Amino acid sequence: MAEKYVNENGLIIMLEPMKEVASISAGLWINSGSRDEKASEYGYAHFVEHMLFKGTAAMSAKDIAREIDRVGGQHNAATNREYTCYYINVVSDYLELAIKILADMYANSVFDPEELGREKNVIIEEIRMYEDTPDEFIHDIFVESMLDGHPLSHSILGTIEGISGSTRESVVNFYNENYRENNSIFVIAGAFNLDDTRKLIDRYFNKKSDRGQKAGLHYPQPKRLYHNHIERDLEQIHFCLGTEGIKRNDDNRWALYCMSTILGGNMSSRLFQNIREKKGISYSIYSFHSSYSDNGIFGIYCATSPDKFEQAVELIMEECRTILKAGILTEELDDSKTYIKGNLALSYESTEVRMGQLAKNEMTYGKIISFDEIISELNSITLDDFYRITKNIFENKKFSLISVGKLNGYDYTKLNLEL
Repeated sequence: MAEKYVNENGLIIMLEPMKEVASISAGLWINSGSRDEKASEYGYAHFVEHMLFKGTAAMSAKDIAREIDRVGGQHNAATNREYTCYYINVVSDYLELAIKILADMYANSVFDPEELGREKNVIIEEIRMYEDTPDEFIHDIFVESMLDGHPLSHSILGTIEGISGSTRESVVNFYNENYRENNSIFVIAGAFNLDDTRKLIDRYFNKKSDRGQKAGLHYPQPKRLYHNHIERDLEQIHFCLGTEGIKRNDDNRWALYCMSTILGGNMSSRLFQNIREKKGISYSIYSFHSSYSDNGIFGIYCATSPDKFEQAVELIMEECRTILKAGILTEELDDSKTYIKGNLALSYESTEVRMGQLAKNEMTYGKIISFDEIISELNSITLDDFYRITKNIFENKKFSLISVGKLNGYDYTKLNLEL
């Protein structure tokens, strides 16, 4: 049974002991990401993520890595559009070490100018690597095109020009505004004693940061671009088709997950079977949904050769029209629910997944949501729920088409992207 409480300094603590595991996963979550950056700060949330591993007043970057490596642990971080997470996975004997290091990184990182200068170059190379990986790059371009003008739309990594022009002062200012206890969550899942762990957290997370309050950002209504192509000399065309989705806490989210599963969420899905298995014109094709606190995007990704591009788009659109107009079988809905439940059950055996789920539920819903509650939600989905969300996403919609590759002036007006 998971528990939640709030430290005297405002930090939210979430703890979930797990039976029959030998490890713990400790995560520090900041309820800020790239959407919280001003135009002059693009890429800063990710930059700060890198810098928190680059040394504190007590530990160098090498010390942090060595202390975790010497006990066979794992440490990493991730920057999202709406949050940033730092985590350490270790066997339970080293729980205190994980708490101590994360607390030190959070409160005492020094942002050494020499380390910051080196890390600029590392991030610039990361940006270049990402732009050279079209199956990942296309998703950034897709989000930018679907949410044009909104703070969610810009790349999490930022730009080479923006990172090159950053200063220690500007990066630290972003850190000070966002890394506050009342904007943070500390989570542990795994093999630990609750009373002992509470005492350790009180010892290492007992300070209140004297940092500035974040100024509110204006979130304009996003615009959607219906066509955006980036010409690249590639062997394949990588493209995303999509339309508006739903926000993270929408009551229809589980019905949407079922619809996406049936359409393109696994190897028995309609898109995979008809476009990869029957037609053989794509190796990678799937549907997805990206949800945020105030909006969402529904999309379909595909990669194919330039001469099969038009056929692939037409086949995808036809599958979407079929699922909208002809519906599905009860068996398909039941199978999608069983698939999602099975995936969840397997993932919940991981301490890292359980730790992350606790934090995400707190940021989205402000409460702990149990596995049984999720299963109950899934079991309650009916065909009427399915048809309602399918109409919401598809009916009378025109898809956006965003692509990367070599099309040499292809005439997009030939394609019917309306449902």
